[in-house]
Amino acid sequence: MATISEIIDLLMEISDDSNSTKNLKLKISHIVSILKADSDISLKKNKASHELDELAANNDVDSYTRTQLLGIVGALETVEE
Repeated sequence: MATISEIIDLLMEISDDSNSTKNLKLKISHIVSILKADSDISLKKNKASHELDELAANNDVDSYTRTQLLGIVGALETVEE
């Protein structure tokens, strides 16, 4: 079972990768801000999951990063409410 802070750490690893584009880094930053917000955990999970799904569907994201993003979506689903 993952925690929100572990999810944020995983996202920051992708963002800090030298192969990450500026657009990808901006979107990850937005997702991190969603996860850090003071709101209901289920709402944060749903918003972040939706954003990650959209990001993974982007054709500009390479396949390795896409796989990492989808793994994070799976981990996000295990976060307890």
